[in-house]
Amino acid sequence: MQRPPQGAQQGAGRHAWVLWRYWMVREFKTRYAGSVLGLAWAFVQPVATLAIFYVLFGRLLAVRVPGLDTNQGYLLHLLAGLAVWLPFTDSIGRGVGSLAAYEDFLRKQPMPSEILPAVSVGGSLPVMAVAYTLLLILAMAQGLGPSAAWLLVPVLVLAQLALTLGLTLFLSMAHFLWRDVGSFVAFATQLWFYLTPVVYPLSQVPESFHAWYLLNPVACMVLVVQGVVLGMPMMHGVGYALAFWVLLLGGGGWWFFRSMKSALGEAL
Repeated sequence: MQRPPQGAQQGAGRHAWVLWRYWMVREFKTRYAGSVLGLAWAFVQPVATLAIFYVLFGRLLAVRVPGLDTNQGYLLHLLAGLAVWLPFTDSIGRGVGSLAAYEDFLRKQPMPSEILPAVSVGGSLPVMAVAYTLLLILAMAQGLGPSAAWLLVPVLVLAQLALTLGLTLFLSMAHFLWRDVGSFVAFATQLWFYLTPVVYPLSQVPESFHAWYLLNPVACMVLVVQGVVLGMPMMHGVGYALAFWVLLLGGGGWWFFRSMKSALGEAL
């Protein structure tokens, strides 16, 4: 089978980009319709979540982070974890049902179906931007940067987006085909949070369990962000594990979605 001409591929890419922007605007208008604060909720959400966990774990339970020599070490550790976790769960939570929610629309108005999960990921960008900005500002205020390692932050953000998009594509298609997936994801994310070193440092986990965290892609992402931005010691092999998960979930999720589009078309 011949490949489409390069001009046709570029035209399809521009069309997809225009559709994604249109649906992104629609997503934000729908999400914040009738809201007094509007897009400011993207700032309120991470700050409120940060404050709740900081008071509970940082103050009441007095959790400390060995290897992070600063007055607000736990606050920075927590924020580094939330910068990964909040956009991830926001994308997954909205994206898993994106195809099923617009099933009638897709039946009447054919369009590249991958746009819908991609919009769910794009909708988390304001939260991600706020969280990473706060992290970098507070880290500088505590004398932890900027450093040469911070040049890797844009790479980590792209890796986080690729990992999240791939998993969102996979789960949205899986949920469309098997509706039990949505209920499973809602339960799994609650457990997943406590299996990820966000509210607790990995140093508080017995060392015999550390290797198991390499099997958790979000934990790998959190640990690398903490290491790059905060200068915390990173577990051996966590960078390679993160690269593996980005390739597997990012590329594998895209491949699964594309390979099952024929089943999606038949269902519609």
